[in-house]
Amino acid sequence: MKNYRNSTAMALIAGLAAISFSAPAMAASASTANSAKIDTLQQQIDDLNAEVADLKRSTSDQYTDVVQKQGDKPDVSVSLKNGRPSLKSADGDFSLDIRTLVQFDTAYYGQDKAPAGTDLSSGSNFRRARLGVQGTLFKDWSYQFIYDFGGSGSEGAAISSAYIQYDGLGQVHWRIGAYPTPESFDDTTSASDLIFLERAQPADLARSIAGSDGRDGTTLFAYDDNYFAAISYTGDLVQDTGVFDEQQAAVGRVAYRLFKDDDANFAIGADSTYVFKIADTAAGAGSPRTLRLRERPELNVDDNNVRLIDTGNINASDILEWGVEAAGNWHNFYAQGGYFNFDVNRRASALPNPSFDGWYLQASWVLTGEAKPYVTSTGSYGLPKPRNSFSFDKPGIGAWELAARYSVLDLNDNAGVAGLAAPAGGVRGGEQKIWTAGVNWYPNNAIRFVLDYQHTDVSRLNAAGGDIGAKLDAVSLRAQFAL
Repeated sequence: MKNYRNSTAMALIAGLAAISFSAPAMAASASTANSAKIDTLQQQIDDLNAEVADLKRSTSDQYTDVVQKQGDKPDVSVSLKNGRPSLKSADGDFSLDIRTLVQFDTAYYGQDKAPAGTDLSSGSNFRRARLGVQGTLFKDWSYQFIYDFGGSGSEGAAISSAYIQYDGLGQVHWRIGAYPTPESFDDTTSASDLIFLERAQPADLARSIAGSDGRDGTTLFAYDDNYFAAISYTGDLVQDTGVFDEQQAAVGRVAYRLFKDDDANFAIGADSTYVFKIADTAAGAGSPRTLRLRERPELNVDDNNVRLIDTGNINASDILEWGVEAAGNWHNFYAQGGYFNFDVNRRASALPNPSFDGWYLQASWVLTGEAKPYVTSTGSYGLPKPRNSFSFDKPGIGAWELAARYSVLDLNDNAGVAGLAAPAGGVRGGEQKIWTAGVNWYPNNAIRFVLDYQHTDVSRLNAAGGDIGAKLDAVSLRAQFAL
């Protein structure tokens, strides 16, 4: 028994001794393994850091020409004010804005009376579908290029504006290229800011003679908070064909804001266009120089481009147009009107020289209280800006506007009486009277809906004295967005 106990004790002592001698060896082995793992992980971390550094350098190299750092301030700022994408350099010398205007029109014509073979077609079209850019170059220069993909009937895609402009002379500016020439209140009102679908017929005829979109020319103009003045030299439209030598014309416009305060603006204006050379239709000194005055019924949905009043071709040496207008707002009420006269000089003819005229009155009342702003850079008025945009998520109905207009354009001169031929030199272009009533809804600053009703009454005689007048009603709707 004693021997057994001794044997057991000796075994325990031997085991403890073995454990005590082997522990340092095991610890050393574990330490070596952990150290190797740490070294491996450290190498992996170093490799990842090197890859991140390479990626940062590569990204910086790719974008260094686009955005360069000046401290913490980028060289180019990007904005989407009112939804319009804009780029601008930090020093303000360069900028680029994307411009868009889309107007989708649909209309129904109801003709109570029309001359034989005349039928205005109901339907839909993109009246304007414009896309382009504008901005500044080297601080003192500005530019604009806008292309219009819309149009009705024979109208096709064309340049709306493409010009450069020098702005380094304070209030004085110089523009050259193709653009709408400043001509009247209605003319200098942007197409996106018109109260109705189209401009008043006498103002539209006046602008078409030597102005309108895409007109070649150069303009010197100046403005401040109260005055606007412009003088232009113009040629043909960029899309014009079928002429040998372009027409040449001078166009002038002045406008002055007589009164302004927090509640009202009142301005007057005058314009004149003198076409001193009508375009030649063929080569040679004796080539006819054809002038033709005609106008639509203040709606351009008809694909046939029907004009119910038309002077026909007049062989003319020159034409002088002049007009006077007044416009103003008091709180949310706005009114505008004008008179226009057109004097034509025949070319190498003993026949009397014809003269035509027209006038219009229009007014609007913004039911939601917003006022139409005066735009100093064009000497005209803009659209009301909704105080509360339309949304189902929060209160707001946008801005609502009621509008009415009456216009008259008389293209008769010495027309004579019904049943008889026109006197020598008489022109039976017809007289067109149009009543228009409209409702405009502005859900926000970019979107607009226009609903118009028109009644058109045309009195006109043909060459033999027969009645070729017309009466028609039209209902039209425009959906628009503009940036």
